[in-house]
Amino acid sequence: MALTARARYRSALRGFTAAVVIAGISVGCGDSNNRDGAVQPGLDAAEGGRYVLEVWTSENGTRLQLVQQRADQFSIAHPDVKVNFTIRDFGSYPAQLKLALASDRPPDVVIGNLGWSLDGPLIKAGLLRALDPWAARYGWDKRFPEVAQRQMRFTTDGKQFGRGAIFGIPYAADVIGWFYNVGKLKALNIGVPATLGDLEAALETARRAGEVPIMLGNKAQWPGLHLFYLVSNDLASDREINGIVFGDRSVQWTAASFVASARKLAQWNAKGYIAPGVNSMTPEAALAKFVRGAGVFLPTGSWNAAELSGAMEDNVAFFLTPPVRKGDPSRATGSVGYGWHTTTASRHADLAAEFIDFMTQEAFAIQLAAVGDISPIDLGDRAPRMPSRLAGEIFAAWQSVLANGTLLPYLDFSAPNGAEVLYPTMQSIIAGHETPEQGLALIEESRKKFLDSL
Repeated sequence: MALTARARYRSALRGFTAAVVIAGISVGCGDSNNRDGAVQPGLDAAEGGRYVLEVWTSENGTRLQLVQQRADQFSIAHPDVKVNFTIRDFGSYPAQLKLALASDRPPDVVIGNLGWSLDGPLIKAGLLRALDPWAARYGWDKRFPEVAQRQMRFTTDGKQFGRGAIFGIPYAADVIGWFYNVGKLKALNIGVPATLGDLEAALETARRAGEVPIMLGNKAQWPGLHLFYLVSNDLASDREINGIVFGDRSVQWTAASFVASARKLAQWNAKGYIAPGVNSMTPEAALAKFVRGAGVFLPTGSWNAAELSGAMEDNVAFFLTPPVRKGDPSRATGSVGYGWHTTTASRHADLAAEFIDFMTQEAFAIQLAAVGDISPIDLGDRAPRMPSRLAGEIFAAWQSVLANGTLLPYLDFSAPNGAEVLYPTMQSIIAGHETPEQGLALIEESRKKFLDSL
């Protein structure tokens, strides 16, 4: 996934989510209260002797090509079914999806986005169908590791993320970690860090050598939060991170572990570990500089792997944030991506579920891995040959967090207003304009208001 597209999508999702939460959405056809997966008799009758599945997606690039190829295979296996794709760019997708779902001819299958970024408001508005009846039929509740399944669930009233019914079935995934310049690490006589202490020592060595230790562009504000993830993965507990995301009020942003994580970022910036002008540099510019040889480490997500590998070949590699104690399994922030959903108003719910099952089977996960992408399925020794060394490193890292149960959700899944509070406040903390205690208290106050509004 291109970084620019992801950035546009995040911005659009935030605006759309706010509109949905404030105004709500009415369903143009179908029963908005029908959230238990039941299908009214007779509504799955084929039109003109052929079923037509209307599918909406905002994928692009290689993933889109694979999705369309897989859908073609579904149509070949089901000659009486036509799959009609509507493809929208990331920036316009949320608003246009809202209009489509409220129209007289809503789509049958759509992709969403996890947590309160998109799925939550749509579920709360009654626009997406709970998939538990089909989950049992197709084994979706067993296909994916337990650590991934929590990201697939919402209560049917749309008020609690992480438990309740299965609403979205994922097909691809992403994970955040550290890319590094292989040649520079070798020239600095630095090994791949095995502990958080090793990583900080490497940052200091790079700084003393006149290098930019961490290449980061935080003008868009959310990349700084991703850097926060990489530190809090080590300093905060699973209970604390999951508690923030899944609405546990006994956990707060002001916890000592989150304060320590934010303070470390501010210290790294003050010591010169983070690129100069970080908050005025775009993530695209930071990526381009890293490709051209500036910076030793680049903290970002697996969606940048193809571009980095294509430009730098074997001079770029990847690792997850190393643990505090050597030998412990690494923990990492990542997601099971955009899930496939069946809309409440679809007249072809059973067929839509069969399509979703086909699109999320292990065969598709293997196709993704073969081009250097990752999926929510733990492939183990069934994985194909990787197209590059970098792809192999990312795949191995991803499989390790699935196998070890150490995958952690994005903290910004916890509320829909990241653009207004979470992102700019973290940017201010990194810059030293606000203390960690002050900034995190502001974020917690905003989170509490959101939870109270549910």
